[in-house]
Amino acid sequence: MESWRCFVAVPLGDALRATLAGAVEPWRLEPVGPDLRWTDADSWHVTLNFLGPMQPTAIPGLIADLHEAVATQAPFTVATGGLGTFPGSGRARSVWYGLTDADGRLATLAAAVGAPNPLQAHVTLARVRMRYGTRLTEWLDGRAVPPGTIEVGHIELLRSHLGEGPARYEVLASVPLGGAGSVDD
Repeated sequence: MESWRCFVAVPLGDALRATLAGAVEPWRLEPVGPDLRWTDADSWHVTLNFLGPMQPTAIPGLIADLHEAVATQAPFTVATGGLGTFPGSGRARSVWYGLTDADGRLATLAAAVGAPNPLQAHVTLARVRMRYGTRLTEWLDGRAVPPGTIEVGHIELLRSHLGEGPARYEVLASVPLGGAGSVDD
């Protein structure tokens, strides 16, 4: 049986996605700059927990577990803004849009859904094509992205489809915080 590559994430929201896409679009079109593979704006999300390969038969039980995990989590808002790179601008492998988790609620949510490591909340905007990364310090200087907010009212269980072109994400379930009803695909 084919395994599914799954993860748990928070969606951005349409307004922030559109505003951020408008800021990033000119960079995608630059004729000179670092060799970056830009992620598709429609796929932008905040990963809480990468689950890896899973058997499709395990998905219903996982959805039930996610409902239980977030039943006591109240909806909240997270501030966004700023650019950065992983691991650093000297040998960057990716460019990200940042989130501020001042009260730790996003980290608490990530832990509730089983994230094994401390959360470094971000939205991946681009990946460096060079195997060992590249220097992005000068490229980042003077670039700005709009600040915004993400309304965290639900989480999504997503399946990633890899292959030709950019990854495509399929929403397997939408699980509301606070134990309210759900929308499962």
